[in-house]
Amino acid sequence: MPASGTKFLALATASALGALLAVTVTPTAEANDGQRATSTDAALLAHAKKVAPLNAVANALGEQGRGAFADTYSDLHVDENGGSVTLLATDNTRAAKLVAAAKHAHPAINTALIRVQHAAYSRKTLDREIDKIFPLGAVKDASKEVYYGATPKADGSGITVEVKPSALRRVKAAQGTRLDGIPVTYVHGKIKTASSWRWNDSRPQIGGDVLVGNARKSGYVAQCTGGIAAENSHGRDYLITAAHCFPNGAGVYGEGGSTPGHWTGSHGKYFGKVTSTKDGWDAQLIDSGLYNGKGFNSDEADTPTGKWYAVNNVAYSYKGQRVCQDGARSFYNHKGVPCDITTSNDDYRYRIQWADGSLHNVRGVQGKGSYCGTEGDSGGLVFVVNDSRRRQARGIVSAGDGPGEIEWTEATDILHSFGLKLNPHQ
Repeated sequence: MPASGTKFLALATASALGALLAVTVTPTAEANDGQRATSTDAALLAHAKKVAPLNAVANALGEQGRGAFADTYSDLHVDENGGSVTLLATDNTRAAKLVAAAKHAHPAINTALIRVQHAAYSRKTLDREIDKIFPLGAVKDASKEVYYGATPKADGSGITVEVKPSALRRVKAAQGTRLDGIPVTYVHGKIKTASSWRWNDSRPQIGGDVLVGNARKSGYVAQCTGGIAAENSHGRDYLITAAHCFPNGAGVYGEGGSTPGHWTGSHGKYFGKVTSTKDGWDAQLIDSGLYNGKGFNSDEADTPTGKWYAVNNVAYSYKGQRVCQDGARSFYNHKGVPCDITTSNDDYRYRIQWADGSLHNVRGVQGKGSYCGTEGDSGGLVFVVNDSRRRQARGIVSAGDGPGEIEWTEATDILHSFGLKLNPHQ
């Protein structure tokens, strides 16, 4: 494990993530995912019913906060136990209009669940400052970079910047306590190290399926997990997984072998080819070359084994909301589908290292819980349970710091960046 203790959630490096696997190609059929399920765990259904009004309110407020009311919107916090949604805003009058606009756009929401709290700065203002010091995408000269992460403070009072430990004292002395007048706190940072599996080797592949292909480090195999299945305006099928998994142009396969969960690294049946990467969202497209759900279909592999659920809607995550993730390695390590993950930070910039050694700045979400995931879960779908048949996409697994922390990038941003939509055809 690296000195930082940070893990990357895609099986492919020798230290943090397990042994690197020599490239072998052994096409072998594997078990199908099974049938789309009509029921799910009773506790998860009860939780979904309990928080549905809260999530509806949060989605409606967030929609306005990212749109016409970006000048006053700062943050949201969902209290699933207390049954309320706190809207942080810089102006009470504008906040009231934001709530009214959300109600107008979504008449069914219960505005009695909303609490308004004053914030010093809007998210737009804080993000503008963060963008200056932590632009998304590839890091061109890592030797000169001292910022490892950044996020707005939970109460909208300023920003927190994660700094290279050896440079922390120097940065504090040079920058002081404000950036362009905005209060800033500097803390030690870590690089999210990375390099790169549910079990299906026949079409259509879905979220949670095992992915195997040549790694970004030459001569090695990467194992990741399928995430968001989507299509373009012509109905062409794509599967989205983590950008750090495979290089552009790489062929992606199922896991070869007759026994699931043995991590052989051998190639099974061909899925498609990586055709596009958005490193700022840690996301890449696998093109099936097929259409209308024949190659990839918007479902996710879940429990019980052999069952799967339609993923037919998408939303952002907000502080306090619980999510699940269907990383394949967690499943085959007897962790099932981790669902005790609570969103702790809904706007988190962090730096991740790919297997080829390159560094990339990413924008996503952070969650914490007793168990959130492990290496090999990279690219897996992050979702919430809507009901006994449907799931809501929230994003894909990107990185983590031990089993109790996970980072994911958001489904809405990823789909928008690629110009795609979900494709739950079957």
